[in-house]
Amino acid sequence: MRLSWSQHLAAARTIELAGEHECGTALALMGMACLLLLQDLSDSAEVCQRD
Repeated sequence: MRLSWSQHLAAARTIELAGEHECGTALALMGMACLLLLQDLSDSAEVCQRD
């Protein structure tokens, strides 16, 4: 995994605290965080299928 589950949660909580003037940046970062989570979950699922 690129990030641990607690790191994914911390990233989401940090982005959640962004103010209105940082909305665009926060949305872009949330998209990146979601992409990383999706990749991590996909990699994890592939490992489970091999076992």
